[in-house]
Amino acid sequence: MNFRTYKLKDIGEVITGNTPSKSNSEFYDSKDVMFIKPDDLYIDRITMLNESKEYLSNKGAEHARILPQGSVLVTCIGIIGKVGILKQEMAAFNQQINAIVPNKNIVNEKYLAYKIWNDRKKLQRIANAPVVPIINKRQFSDFQIEIPPIDYQLKVVDVLDKAQELIDKRKAQIEALDQLTQSVFLEMFGDPVKNSLGFKTEPLHELCVHIFGGGTPSKSNPEYYIGNIPWVTPKDMKDIVINDSIDHINEDAIANSSAKLIPPNSLLMVIRSGILKKKLPIAINTREVTVNQDMKAFVVDKNKITVEYLLYFFEFYQKVLLNRVRSVTADNLDFQQIKEILVPVPPINKQKEFSNIFYKVLAEKNKCLQQLNELENNFNSLMQRAFKGELFND
Repeated sequence: MNFRTYKLKDIGEVITGNTPSKSNSEFYDSKDVMFIKPDDLYIDRITMLNESKEYLSNKGAEHARILPQGSVLVTCIGIIGKVGILKQEMAAFNQQINAIVPNKNIVNEKYLAYKIWNDRKKLQRIANAPVVPIINKRQFSDFQIEIPPIDYQLKVVDVLDKAQELIDKRKAQIEALDQLTQSVFLEMFGDPVKNSLGFKTEPLHELCVHIFGGGTPSKSNPEYYIGNIPWVTPKDMKDIVINDSIDHINEDAIANSSAKLIPPNSLLMVIRSGILKKKLPIAINTREVTVNQDMKAFVVDKNKITVEYLLYFFEFYQKVLLNRVRSVTADNLDFQQIKEILVPVPPINKQKEFSNIFYKVLAEKNKCLQQLNELENNFNSLMQRAFKGELFND
């Protein structure tokens, strides 16, 4: 397969976006033209841009840089390498994005988007600022990529589109399973924030046999971090069930710090961290763990409440808590207020019924996650072979 190396400026017109003056309300008083910003682009896949969060009026668009359909947009300030393809007839875009209006005699827009997406780490390496990474228009224009003949490009796009479609379907299944558990909870217990079914309530601390704080063993003693006891921190709280952690500590670390062993099937909660702005990280641990000082752990009284019920109570109650977040040097929740939260307490047999459903759905979700991982690995392998010319037999 014959590949030719081009600079981006040689395969189309490179344009940097801009922002019409925010002080002129007439520029933004109607939704006439899409105004694309980095948060309109997904971080984990190429975005097909059919809509945007913000729009310009026709008058505002006169002061913007306009792209035609089929343009490829790439974020070049902050998060480098988010990629999108404009599907609408036209759109404006801001200065954090560079765009290419591709010469279709040289490159197909989807192939170009997949190629830039595949090469995003190369883009990230040339960003010239450590705090806020930036790639300027000149650097972006001079970025080099290898382009094969058009007929090969179209075959690659067809294969990658089909692989991406399978990934999207599996992600949709996982999302549907998450929504199923929430729907079951609401059907069984009503709205827990309003206590719409009128269950008796008790303060959270009275539903727990113990509440643990966290701690960090001294970093000056690296031997504390050679062990097999999970030390859970906010960066581990990406799912609602915690089986392990990135860092581990040993028994000496626990003996010489405020870290404590937390029994399995406790509720872990982040109460102090920058990630509290949009979502309250909560999870159930499946094994003994410790946590750091940004977290608390609630060991429930199993005669009164199940940890699975409490987990989903907070899934719904978190909006109330996040509205109370106070920003000083970090986002913090008032732990005293958390302990006094009045939790509706349905009959324990009803809670256990929900727990059984929760674990059945979780098992199905874990199967889907494993399949998703396999599909994503396959997609990445296809991309690597495609851009080396190894995907098809001549």
